[in-house]
Formats: sequence, structure tokens, C-alpha cells
Amino acid sequence: MTNTSPSRDIAPAAPDENCIAVRIDGTMRPIRMRGQPIYEFYPGWQPFALHVSLLSTPILRMRNESGQEAYWILDGSLDYLASCLDDLPDSEREGMVTAIAPFFLSLTQQTLSAIRPVEPQKMDSVRNLGRQLCEELLREWLERSPPPGCLTPPMLPQNGITFSADRPPLPAATLVQLLETAKGLANRAMPVILSPHGSLVLRGYRVLDDPDLVLMRFADPNAGDVFYAGLVRPAPELDDSHGIAVLYCPQMDLILSERPAEQAATIPFRLLARFISDPDAIGKAPADPVMKFGLSDVAGKGFTLGAASSLPTSLPEFPGRTSTATGADSSEDIPPAELSDEFSTHHGLPPADAP
Repeated sequence: MTNTSPSRDIAPAAPDENCIAVRIDGTMRPIRMRGQPIYEFYPGWQPFALHVSLLSTPILRMRNESGQEAYWILDGSLDYLASCLDDLPDSEREGMVTAIAPFFLSLTQQTLSAIRPVEPQKMDSVRNLGRQLCEELLREWLERSPPPGCLTPPMLPQNGITFSADRPPLPAATLVQLLETAKGLANRAMPVILSPHGSLVLRGYRVLDDPDLVLMRFADPNAGDVFYAGLVRPAPELDDSHGIAVLYCPQMDLILSERPAEQAATIPFRLLARFISDPDAIGKAPADPVMKFGLSDVAGKGFTLGAASSLPTSLPEFPGRTSTATGADSSEDIPPAELSDEFSTHHGLPPADAP
């Protein structure tokens, strides 16, 4: 945990009992501005915590009577420097970002691209910095690296894109098909899709639900791939039929959208910020990201078309239309999906008339 001083430790310091001071290692030290002790904040504002060890400079957090929060960046003498990261000199700002960079790297590896996301060390300490400062630092850190590639389907290379050097590339047609599936996921309570590698049915969960962007997280443990699929909502007055399907693959550093959308480029930042601010964004990840119905082929590698067609009508929804194993219409039991359509993307499946 970051060393913090709760509000009860912020009190007048002797001998000047009217100035605002904070207790550090048993010693009362005044908060200063331009070298002089501070005697009051703006009306209605009170300090409630001081962070002195996580970053390269102390951070004083404040809250007003309506619950709004702000922060001050202090120097080593607890003298005021700025109340916004952008107001700092470049060297001071770079020092703060460098100090927290190892955490952001761990956050990316353990949440954004991990098969089973977990909270990195110091997560609570970083959250205690407050959402505003965390997001400012995160944005600065992301700007140190090239942004992800933002493509539309016509821009994809026909020979596909590789997730990693030890596996063959995914064909462009497979990525486009996955993008088309993404558009139907925005309103699914339990999103389920076929892995782009074709052997597993993946169970996802809603990780981002902003007014203009909805994303579901999926992971294929066999392939070691994680991807996010969802919908950009261009305007609040438009329904999801006007939305723009979007797909984010962190291992490839690729964002694929149905058509250009300015929200697409913000996906990495929004996801990382959500993981920091909302513990449920990690905690709600399914314990097993793969759907297991007990119906697999002889090798145990996935569903055969026959097994998929005979699955009970209590199956979760799949994108498309639905028919039962007997051929009767079951649209009331399972809203729009057709298993034969969904599983036809598995190139290793036998033909429909196979025994």
C-alpha cells in the first residue's frame, strides 16, 4: 500500500497552529505554496490523504462538500507544484510517468492480454491515487509507444495477420467473419462465440459498457489469444443497428472496425482505465473461458457438426438463426442463432451428411 496520511493526520502544526500540516513519520510538516505555509483551502475543500512513496513526488488528495475530488502535486518539501499533470515541467512529468510505468506494464500483461486476468501488485495503491490522476498518467504512458493499428476490412492483408511467430496467420476472411459476429454481441447477457481458430466455443463477458462503446472479452486458452469484440455507438439517439462493429486483438496490437470510428483508437486506454477503476472488470471474468457441454469429437478437441446439432435447447445464444436437432423451429427457446451456420467456420469439421 502507498504511504498515506488520512484526514485525521492533517491538522494545525506547532508552533503555527493555524497552518495546514500533515504527519509524516511522527513529525508534523506544513503544506506550502511558494514556500509559505497554507492556512486554508478553497471554501468547502478539505485534504483527506497524502501519497508519498508510489510516485516520484507527493500527491495530496482533496474533496469538497459535494464529493468532487482534486489533487495537488507537491515537491519534496510539500510545496505546491501543480494541480494537473499537464501543468508540470516536462522533466517532472516524465519522472512521475517513469515511476509508475512498471505498474502499467504489469497491468497490460496481467489484464489486457492475459487468458485469465488478475490484479497486478500495487493495484490498490494506484487506485488510491484517484481516478483523475491515474487516467492522466495512463494516457501519458500509452503515448510513449506507437498506437495500435486501426484498420477496416479492405485494409487487411489477404494472407492474414499473425498473433504470434510460432503459429500460422489468421486469414483476413476469418477476422472479417469475427468482426461481423461482434455486432450481434452488444445486447447479449452471456456472449458466446466460436474461436477464430475454430476448435473452441468461447464464453465472454461484458468488460466495457460506455454510452458510445460496448466491448466483450474473450480468451482462447489453447491458442493463447485474447480479443475484445463489440460495438461503437456513433450517437446516443441511434439504436444498435446503426452501430459500428469493432474487434481489438492486443497480441497483434490491432483494432479492426467495420468502418472508421474515432472511438476505436481509444480502446486500449479505456480498457486499462476500467481495469484500474472497477474491480468487477477483472472479477467478473469467467473461471473457464471455454464452454464445455460434454460433447466433443474422439480427439477431445472440439465439437463435431453432429454433436453441435444435437445439443439441447437450453444452449446459450449464438449469432445467427436457430433450429433444433429435429429441424423444428425453436426461435422461442433460443433466440436468433443457427448452430450449423456458427460451426461451419470450423474448417476441420466433417460435412453435414457425415455419420
